[in-house]
Amino acid sequence: MSSPSMTTDDGGTNHLSVGAATVEVAVPPGTRMSGFAARVEPSTGVHDPLTVRALVIDNFCWVTVDVCGLDGPTCRTIADRIPFRDGYAVIGATHTHAGPCAMRGGLGECDPEIIEAISEAAAVAVKDASNSREPCRAYYESFQGLGIAKNRRHPERAIDPSLQVVAFKRDDGTIRTWLVQYPCHPVVLGADNRLISGDYPAFVRSHLEREAPGSTAVFLTGAAGDVNTGHSAESSYSQASSQHRTFTEAQRIGGLLGKAAARARTSGKALGSVTRAAAAPVELCFEVLDARSPAESAAHWTKLMAGAVPGQRALLQTWIDWAARDQLLRDMKWRGTVTVLRLGGLLVVALPGEPFLECAERIQEAFDSPVLVAAYSNGCPGYFPTSDEYDHGGYEVTDAHRYYGMPAPFKRGSAEQLVETAVGLGRELL
Repeated sequence: MSSPSMTTDDGGTNHLSVGAATVEVAVPPGTRMSGFAARVEPSTGVHDPLTVRALVIDNFCWVTVDVCGLDGPTCRTIADRIPFRDGYAVIGATHTHAGPCAMRGGLGECDPEIIEAISEAAAVAVKDASNSREPCRAYYESFQGLGIAKNRRHPERAIDPSLQVVAFKRDDGTIRTWLVQYPCHPVVLGADNRLISGDYPAFVRSHLEREAPGSTAVFLTGAAGDVNTGHSAESSYSQASSQHRTFTEAQRIGGLLGKAAARARTSGKALGSVTRAAAAPVELCFEVLDARSPAESAAHWTKLMAGAVPGQRALLQTWIDWAARDQLLRDMKWRGTVTVLRLGGLLVVALPGEPFLECAERIQEAFDSPVLVAAYSNGCPGYFPTSDEYDHGGYEVTDAHRYYGMPAPFKRGSAEQLVETAVGLGRELL
Protein backbone atom coordinates (compact mmCIF):
# COMPACT_ATOMS: atom_id res chain seq x y z
CA MET A 1 0.00 0.00 0.00
CA SER A 2 1.15 3.52 -0.71
CA SER A 3 2.35 5.97 1.89
CA PRO A 4 -0.42 8.43 2.72
CA SER A 5 -0.23 12.16 2.17
CA MET A 6 -1.21 14.30 5.12
CA THR A 7 -2.21 17.76 6.22
CA THR A 8 -2.83 18.63 9.85
CA ASP A 9 -5.19 20.93 11.69
CA ASP A 10 -4.66 24.59 10.82
CA GLY A 11 -4.07 26.16 14.19
CA GLY A 12 -7.22 24.60 15.60
CA THR A 13 -9.49 26.46 13.15
CA ASN A 14 -10.71 23.23 11.48
CA HIS A 15 -10.48 24.90 8.10
CA LEU A 16 -10.05 23.02 4.83
CA SER A 17 -9.08 24.56 1.52
CA VAL A 18 -12.07 23.70 -0.68
CA GLY A 19 -12.98 24.52 -4.26
CA ALA A 20 -15.44 23.11 -6.78
CA ALA A 21 -16.40 23.76 -10.38
CA THR A 22 -18.75 22.50 -13.09
CA VAL A 23 -18.07 22.39 -16.82
CA GLU A 24 -20.70 21.38 -19.38
CA VAL A 25 -19.88 19.15 -22.36
CA ALA A 26 -21.88 19.56 -25.57
CA VAL A 27 -23.42 16.32 -26.84
CA PRO A 28 -24.75 16.74 -30.40
CA PRO A 29 -27.93 14.95 -31.49
CA GLY A 30 -27.12 11.65 -33.13
CA THR A 31 -24.53 10.69 -30.50
CA ARG A 32 -24.70 7.03 -29.47
CA MET A 33 -25.89 6.48 -25.92
CA SER A 34 -24.75 4.05 -23.23
CA GLY A 35 -26.47 2.03 -20.53
CA PHE A 36 -28.78 -0.28 -22.50
CA ALA A 37 -27.65 -2.85 -25.02
CA ALA A 38 -31.26 -2.93 -26.22
CA ARG A 39 -31.15 0.77 -27.21
CA VAL A 40 -29.45 1.04 -30.59
CA GLU A 41 -30.88 4.37 -31.75
CA PRO A 42 -28.75 7.46 -31.07
CA SER A 43 -29.69 10.46 -28.96
CA THR A 44 -32.17 12.99 -30.29
CA GLY A 45 -31.28 15.88 -27.98
CA VAL A 46 -30.37 16.98 -24.47
CA HIS A 47 -32.75 17.12 -21.52
CA ASP A 48 -30.14 18.29 -19.02
CA PRO A 49 -26.48 18.85 -19.86
CA LEU A 50 -23.63 16.40 -19.44
CA THR A 51 -21.46 17.92 -16.73
CA VAL A 52 -17.95 17.30 -15.49
CA ARG A 53 -17.59 18.35 -11.86
CA ALA A 54 -14.43 18.74 -9.83
CA LEU A 55 -14.07 18.95 -6.05
CA VAL A 56 -10.68 19.86 -4.59
CA ILE A 57 -10.04 19.45 -0.87
CA ASP A 58 -6.52 20.42 0.19
CA ASN A 59 -4.32 18.06 -1.89
CA PHE A 60 -7.13 15.71 -2.93
CA CYS A 61 -9.19 15.95 -6.11
CA TRP A 62 -12.38 14.15 -7.16
CA VAL A 63 -13.74 14.44 -10.70
CA THR A 64 -17.20 13.10 -11.60
CA VAL A 65 -18.60 12.75 -15.12
CA ASP A 66 -22.24 12.26 -16.15
CA VAL A 67 -21.67 9.06 -18.11
CA CYS A 68 -22.35 5.36 -17.50
CA GLY A 69 -18.69 4.48 -17.13
CA LEU A 70 -15.12 5.39 -17.96
CA ASP A 71 -12.40 2.85 -18.75
CA GLY A 72 -9.21 2.73 -16.69
CA PRO A 73 -6.89 4.12 -19.39
CA THR A 74 -9.19 7.10 -19.93
CA CYS A 75 -9.25 7.79 -16.19
CA ARG A 76 -5.47 7.67 -16.09
CA THR A 77 -5.23 9.98 -19.12
CA ILE A 78 -7.52 12.50 -17.43
CA ALA A 79 -5.54 12.25 -14.19
CA ASP A 80 -2.34 12.94 -16.11
CA ARG A 81 -3.85 15.97 -17.87
CA ILE A 82 -5.51 17.74 -14.99
CA PRO A 83 -3.49 20.54 -13.35
CA PHE A 84 -3.29 18.68 -10.07
CA ARG A 85 -0.19 16.61 -9.47
CA ASP A 86 0.70 17.12 -5.82
CA GLY A 87 -1.80 14.72 -4.30
CA TYR A 88 -4.40 12.09 -5.03
CA ALA A 89 -7.04 12.20 -7.76
CA VAL A 90 -10.13 10.05 -8.32
CA ILE A 91 -11.89 10.10 -11.71
CA GLY A 92 -15.40 8.68 -11.52
CA ALA A 93 -18.68 8.33 -13.39
CA THR A 94 -22.14 8.96 -11.97
CA HIS A 95 -23.28 5.88 -13.93
CA THR A 96 -26.25 7.58 -15.54
CA HIS A 97 -27.80 5.30 -18.17
CA ALA A 98 -28.87 8.34 -20.18
CA GLY A 99 -25.43 9.59 -21.15
CA PRO A 100 -23.28 9.19 -24.26
CA CYS A 101 -20.99 6.22 -24.81
CA ALA A 102 -17.70 7.20 -23.23
CA MET A 103 -15.94 3.93 -22.39
CA ARG A 104 -13.57 2.45 -24.93
CA GLY A 105 -14.14 -1.24 -25.46
CA GLY A 106 -17.42 -1.55 -23.58
CA LEU A 107 -20.89 -0.21 -22.81
CA GLY A 108 -21.60 0.54 -26.45
CA GLU A 109 -19.79 2.04 -29.41
CA CYS A 110 -17.77 4.99 -28.16
CA ASP A 111 -17.18 8.31 -29.93
CA PRO A 112 -13.52 9.34 -29.40
CA GLU A 113 -14.53 13.00 -29.71
CA ILE A 114 -16.73 12.68 -26.62
CA ILE A 115 -13.86 11.25 -24.59
CA GLU A 116 -11.61 14.09 -25.72
CA ALA A 117 -14.25 16.66 -24.82
CA ILE A 118 -14.69 15.09 -21.37
CA SER A 119 -10.92 15.07 -20.81
CA GLU A 120 -10.65 18.73 -21.76
CA ALA A 121 -13.60 19.64 -19.55
CA ALA A 122 -12.04 17.77 -16.62
CA ALA A 123 -8.83 19.78 -16.96
CA VAL A 124 -10.78 23.04 -16.96
CA ALA A 125 -13.00 21.97 -14.05
CA VAL A 126 -10.05 20.98 -11.86
CA LYS A 127 -8.19 24.19 -12.69
CA ASP A 128 -11.25 26.29 -11.86
CA ALA A 129 -11.88 24.33 -8.67
CA SER A 130 -8.26 24.69 -7.56
CA ASN A 131 -8.23 28.42 -8.29
CA SER A 132 -11.49 28.96 -6.41
CA ARG A 133 -10.43 27.28 -3.18
CA GLU A 134 -11.36 29.04 0.02
CA PRO A 135 -11.38 28.19 3.75
CA CYS A 136 -14.29 25.98 4.70
CA ARG A 137 -15.40 23.69 7.48
CA ALA A 138 -16.86 20.26 6.71
CA TYR A 139 -20.05 18.91 8.28
CA TYR A 140 -21.35 15.37 7.87
CA GLU A 141 -24.86 13.95 8.09
CA SER A 142 -26.64 10.79 6.97
CA PHE A 143 -30.31 10.05 6.41
CA GLN A 144 -32.30 6.81 6.23
CA GLY A 145 -35.92 5.83 5.78
CA LEU A 146 -36.17 7.36 2.32
CA GLY A 147 -37.96 4.40 0.73
CA ILE A 148 -36.23 4.75 -2.64
CA ALA A 149 -33.54 2.08 -3.03
CA LYS A 150 -34.55 -1.54 -3.68
CA ASN A 151 -32.59 -4.78 -4.04
CA ARG A 152 -33.25 -5.55 -7.69
CA ARG A 153 -32.05 -9.18 -7.46
CA HIS A 154 -34.00 -10.05 -4.29
CA PRO A 155 -37.14 -7.88 -4.13
CA GLU A 156 -38.21 -9.66 -0.95
CA ARG A 157 -35.21 -8.29 0.94
CA ALA A 158 -35.84 -4.89 2.48
CA ILE A 159 -32.90 -2.50 2.34
CA ASP A 160 -32.48 1.04 3.66
CA PRO A 161 -29.10 2.44 2.62
CA SER A 162 -28.08 5.84 3.88
CA LEU A 163 -28.01 9.07 1.95
CA GLN A 164 -24.70 10.61 3.04
CA VAL A 165 -23.90 14.31 2.81
CA VAL A 166 -20.87 16.47 3.47
CA ALA A 167 -21.62 20.19 3.51
CA PHE A 168 -18.61 22.47 3.14
CA LYS A 169 -19.42 25.81 4.77
CA ARG A 170 -17.73 29.18 4.82
CA ASP A 171 -17.32 31.00 8.12
CA ASP A 172 -20.47 33.00 7.43
CA GLY A 173 -22.47 29.78 7.29
CA THR A 174 -23.09 29.75 3.53
CA ILE A 175 -22.57 26.54 1.60
CA ARG A 176 -19.60 26.39 -0.77
CA THR A 177 -20.00 22.78 -1.87
CA TRP A 178 -22.17 19.72 -1.28
CA LEU A 179 -20.76 16.19 -1.52
CA VAL A 180 -23.62 13.68 -1.72
CA GLN A 181 -23.56 9.87 -1.95
CA TYR A 182 -26.46 7.49 -2.47
CA PRO A 183 -26.23 3.80 -3.55
CA CYS A 184 -28.93 3.48 -6.21
CA HIS A 185 -28.56 2.91 -9.94
CA PRO A 186 -29.19 6.08 -11.99
CA VAL A 187 -31.42 4.05 -14.27
CA VAL A 188 -34.81 5.59 -13.55
CA LEU A 189 -34.96 6.52 -17.24
CA GLY A 190 -35.46 3.47 -19.42
CA ALA A 191 -34.17 2.20 -22.75
CA ASP A 192 -36.88 4.13 -24.58
CA ASN A 193 -35.34 7.46 -23.55
CA ARG A 194 -33.13 9.11 -26.17
CA LEU A 195 -32.42 12.42 -24.44
CA ILE A 196 -29.08 13.00 -22.74
CA SER A 197 -29.56 13.31 -18.97
CA GLY A 198 -27.86 12.83 -15.64
CA ASP A 199 -30.96 10.87 -14.47
CA TYR A 200 -32.02 11.39 -10.84
CA PRO A 201 -28.57 12.63 -9.62
CA ALA A 202 -28.97 15.68 -11.87
CA PHE A 203 -32.15 16.60 -10.01
CA VAL A 204 -30.49 16.03 -6.62
CA ARG A 205 -27.75 18.46 -7.58
CA SER A 206 -30.07 21.09 -9.02
CA HIS A 207 -32.24 20.97 -5.87
CA LEU A 208 -29.23 21.56 -3.62
CA GLU A 209 -27.82 24.32 -5.80
CA ARG A 210 -31.18 26.10 -5.67
CA GLU A 211 -31.26 25.59 -1.92
CA ALA A 212 -27.88 27.29 -1.58
CA PRO A 213 -27.38 29.72 -4.50
CA GLY A 214 -23.78 29.85 -5.69
CA SER A 215 -22.95 26.40 -4.31
CA THR A 216 -21.74 23.40 -6.34
CA ALA A 217 -23.18 19.94 -5.73
CA VAL A 218 -21.10 16.83 -6.47
CA PHE A 219 -22.95 13.51 -6.53
CA LEU A 220 -21.22 10.16 -6.00
CA THR A 221 -23.11 6.97 -6.81
CA GLY A 222 -22.50 4.38 -4.12
CA ALA A 223 -22.12 0.61 -4.27
CA ALA A 224 -25.27 0.13 -6.35
CA GLY A 225 -24.48 -3.01 -8.35
CA ASP A 226 -27.63 -4.73 -7.09
CA VAL A 227 -29.69 -1.65 -6.20
CA ASN A 228 -32.16 0.44 -8.18
CA THR A 229 -35.65 1.86 -7.69
CA GLY A 230 -37.48 -1.44 -8.05
CA HIS A 231 -37.13 -3.29 -11.35
CA SER A 232 -34.97 -6.19 -12.49
CA ALA A 233 -31.91 -5.68 -14.63
CA GLU A 234 -33.48 -7.96 -17.22
CA SER A 235 -36.46 -5.60 -17.59
CA SER A 236 -34.10 -3.20 -19.34
CA TYR A 237 -33.73 -5.64 -22.23
CA SER A 238 -36.94 -4.10 -23.60
CA GLN A 239 -37.36 -0.73 -25.28
CA ALA A 240 -40.96 -0.51 -24.09
CA SER A 241 -41.87 2.60 -22.13
CA SER A 242 -42.91 2.44 -18.47
CA GLN A 243 -44.91 4.87 -16.35
CA HIS A 244 -42.36 4.41 -13.57
CA ARG A 245 -39.32 5.26 -15.71
CA THR A 246 -39.85 8.83 -16.84
CA PHE A 247 -38.31 12.26 -16.33
CA THR A 248 -41.17 13.06 -13.98
CA GLU A 249 -40.17 10.10 -11.81
CA ALA A 250 -36.46 10.95 -11.99
CA GLN A 251 -37.27 14.48 -10.88
CA ARG A 252 -39.47 13.22 -8.05
CA ILE A 253 -36.76 10.90 -6.73
CA GLY A 254 -34.06 13.52 -7.15
CA GLY A 255 -36.21 16.03 -5.33
CA LEU A 256 -36.82 13.68 -2.40
CA LEU A 257 -33.10 13.02 -2.03
CA GLY A 258 -32.23 16.68 -2.52
CA LYS A 259 -34.73 17.81 0.10
CA ALA A 260 -33.32 15.33 2.61
CA ALA A 261 -29.71 16.21 1.79
CA ALA A 262 -30.40 19.93 2.23
CA ARG A 263 -31.10 19.34 5.90
CA ALA A 264 -27.35 18.78 6.38
CA ARG A 265 -26.77 22.52 6.17
CA THR A 266 -28.09 22.86 9.74
CA SER A 267 -27.82 19.36 11.26
CA GLY A 268 -24.37 18.17 10.22
CA LYS A 269 -21.60 17.14 12.61
CA ALA A 270 -18.24 18.93 12.24
CA LEU A 271 -15.57 16.65 10.77
CA GLY A 272 -12.34 18.47 11.56
CA SER A 273 -9.60 19.44 9.14
CA VAL A 274 -7.23 16.46 9.05
CA THR A 275 -6.98 15.17 5.49
CA ARG A 276 -4.98 12.10 4.56
CA ALA A 277 -5.23 9.86 1.54
CA ALA A 278 -3.84 6.55 0.36
CA ALA A 279 -4.25 4.31 -2.67
CA ALA A 280 -3.43 0.69 -3.43
CA PRO A 281 -3.39 -1.32 -6.66
CA VAL A 282 -5.64 -4.35 -7.08
CA GLU A 283 -5.24 -7.23 -9.51
CA LEU A 284 -8.46 -9.18 -10.04
CA CYS A 285 -9.02 -12.35 -12.05
CA PHE A 286 -11.80 -13.31 -14.44
CA GLU A 287 -13.44 -16.72 -14.40
CA VAL A 288 -15.34 -18.33 -17.28
CA LEU A 289 -18.80 -19.40 -16.12
CA ASP A 290 -20.38 -20.23 -19.51
CA ALA A 291 -20.93 -23.92 -20.20
CA ARG A 292 -20.70 -23.26 -23.95
CA SER A 293 -17.68 -21.97 -25.85
CA PRO A 294 -18.02 -18.46 -27.37
CA ALA A 295 -18.59 -20.01 -30.81
CA GLU A 296 -21.28 -22.36 -29.49
CA SER A 297 -22.95 -19.50 -27.65
CA ALA A 298 -22.90 -17.32 -30.76
CA ALA A 299 -24.61 -20.07 -32.75
CA HIS A 300 -27.27 -20.41 -30.05
CA TRP A 301 -27.88 -16.66 -29.91
CA THR A 302 -28.11 -16.48 -33.70
CA LYS A 303 -30.96 -19.01 -33.63
CA LEU A 304 -32.76 -16.95 -30.97
CA MET A 305 -32.55 -13.82 -33.12
CA ALA A 306 -35.31 -15.08 -35.45
CA GLY A 307 -38.08 -14.83 -32.87
CA ALA A 308 -36.75 -11.97 -30.77
CA VAL A 309 -38.36 -8.55 -30.35
CA PRO A 310 -36.21 -5.52 -31.39
CA GLY A 311 -34.76 -4.89 -27.93
CA GLN A 312 -33.79 -8.51 -27.47
CA ARG A 313 -32.38 -8.64 -30.98
CA ALA A 314 -30.09 -5.73 -30.15
CA LEU A 315 -28.99 -7.45 -26.95
CA LEU A 316 -28.32 -10.75 -28.71
CA GLN A 317 -26.34 -8.95 -31.40
CA THR A 318 -24.17 -7.39 -28.69
CA TRP A 319 -23.48 -10.86 -27.31
CA ILE A 320 -22.74 -12.27 -30.77
CA ASP A 321 -20.30 -9.42 -31.42
CA TRP A 322 -18.68 -10.11 -28.05
CA ALA A 323 -18.17 -13.79 -28.96
CA ALA A 324 -16.44 -12.77 -32.17
CA ARG A 325 -13.92 -10.59 -30.36
CA ASP A 326 -13.47 -12.84 -27.32
CA GLN A 327 -10.47 -14.57 -28.90
CA LEU A 328 -8.59 -11.26 -28.71
CA LEU A 329 -9.09 -11.01 -24.94
CA ARG A 330 -6.42 -13.31 -23.61
CA ASP A 331 -5.50 -11.45 -20.43
CA MET A 332 -7.66 -12.92 -17.68
CA LYS A 333 -6.73 -10.26 -15.14
CA TRP A 334 -7.86 -6.69 -14.53
CA ARG A 335 -5.71 -4.13 -12.75
CA GLY A 336 -7.14 -1.15 -10.96
CA THR A 337 -6.97 1.04 -7.88
CA VAL A 338 -8.74 1.53 -4.57
CA THR A 339 -8.40 4.97 -3.01
CA VAL A 340 -9.38 6.16 0.47
CA LEU A 341 -9.56 9.72 1.77
CA ARG A 342 -9.71 10.54 5.45
CA LEU A 343 -11.69 13.73 5.89
CA GLY A 344 -11.54 14.47 9.59
CA GLY A 345 -13.67 11.79 11.21
CA LEU A 346 -15.00 10.45 7.88
CA LEU A 347 -13.47 7.90 5.52
CA VAL A 348 -14.35 8.35 1.85
CA VAL A 349 -13.70 5.18 -0.19
CA ALA A 350 -13.43 5.03 -3.99
CA LEU A 351 -14.06 1.57 -5.50
CA PRO A 352 -13.92 0.65 -9.19
CA GLY A 353 -16.75 -0.90 -11.14
CA GLU A 354 -20.15 -1.94 -9.82
CA PRO A 355 -19.76 -3.49 -6.36
CA PHE A 356 -22.87 -4.83 -4.64
CA LEU A 357 -24.27 -2.88 -1.69
CA GLU A 358 -23.00 -5.47 0.78
CA CYS A 359 -19.43 -4.49 -0.13
CA ALA A 360 -20.04 -1.01 1.25
CA GLU A 361 -21.78 -2.39 4.30
CA ARG A 362 -18.83 -4.66 5.10
CA ILE A 363 -16.39 -1.76 4.81
CA GLN A 364 -18.58 0.39 7.03
CA GLU A 365 -18.89 -2.37 9.63
CA ALA A 366 -15.09 -2.49 9.96
CA PHE A 367 -14.95 1.01 11.47
CA ASP A 368 -16.52 2.84 14.39
CA SER A 369 -16.41 6.14 12.49
CA PRO A 370 -18.63 6.86 9.45
CA VAL A 371 -17.56 5.60 6.03
CA LEU A 372 -18.82 6.91 2.68
CA VAL A 373 -18.32 4.44 -0.19
CA ALA A 374 -18.44 5.58 -3.81
CA ALA A 375 -18.27 3.22 -6.80
CA TYR A 376 -17.58 3.63 -10.55
CA SER A 377 -14.24 5.23 -9.66
CA ASN A 378 -10.97 5.10 -11.63
CA GLY A 379 -12.45 2.60 -14.07
CA CYS A 380 -15.67 0.66 -14.53
CA PRO A 381 -14.84 -2.89 -15.71
CA GLY A 382 -18.06 -4.58 -14.62
CA TYR A 383 -19.97 -5.98 -11.65
CA PHE A 384 -18.53 -7.17 -8.35
CA PRO A 385 -21.09 -9.51 -6.76
CA THR A 386 -20.35 -10.85 -3.31
CA SER A 387 -19.41 -14.54 -3.28
CA ASP A 388 -22.79 -15.71 -1.98
CA GLU A 389 -24.53 -14.20 -5.04
CA TYR A 390 -22.79 -16.34 -7.67
CA ASP A 391 -25.05 -19.34 -7.15
CA HIS A 392 -28.08 -17.07 -7.67
CA GLY A 393 -26.80 -16.20 -11.15
CA GLY A 394 -28.58 -13.45 -13.05
CA TYR A 395 -27.49 -10.65 -15.35
CA GLU A 396 -24.91 -9.15 -13.01
CA VAL A 397 -23.13 -12.49 -12.52
CA THR A 398 -23.40 -14.31 -15.86
CA ASP A 399 -24.19 -11.82 -18.64
CA ALA A 400 -23.07 -8.25 -17.97
CA HIS A 401 -19.41 -8.89 -18.82
CA ARG A 402 -20.35 -9.12 -22.51
CA TYR A 403 -21.77 -5.59 -22.58
CA TYR A 404 -18.67 -4.48 -20.69
CA GLY A 405 -16.41 -6.11 -23.28
CA MET A 406 -14.69 -8.27 -20.67
CA PRO A 407 -13.59 -11.87 -21.35
CA ALA A 408 -15.61 -13.31 -18.45
CA PRO A 409 -17.18 -12.36 -15.12
CA PHE A 410 -14.90 -11.49 -12.25
CA LYS A 411 -13.86 -14.51 -10.23
CA ARG A 412 -15.79 -15.28 -7.07
CA GLY A 413 -14.05 -13.49 -4.20
CA SER A 414 -13.12 -10.38 -6.21
CA ALA A 415 -15.61 -8.21 -4.33
CA GLU A 416 -14.15 -9.39 -1.05
CA GLN A 417 -10.69 -8.50 -2.33
CA LEU A 418 -11.86 -4.94 -2.95
CA VAL A 419 -13.36 -4.80 0.54
CA GLU A 420 -10.16 -6.10 2.15
CA THR A 421 -8.06 -3.53 0.29
CA ALA A 422 -10.33 -0.67 1.29
CA VAL A 423 -10.43 -1.72 4.94
CA GLY A 424 -6.64 -1.99 5.01
CA LEU A 425 -6.22 1.49 3.60
CA GLY A 426 -8.77 2.91 6.01
CA ARG A 427 -6.98 1.44 9.00
CA GLU A 428 -3.72 2.85 7.71
CA LEU A 429 -5.22 6.33 7.67
CA LEU A 430 -6.89 6.37 11.09
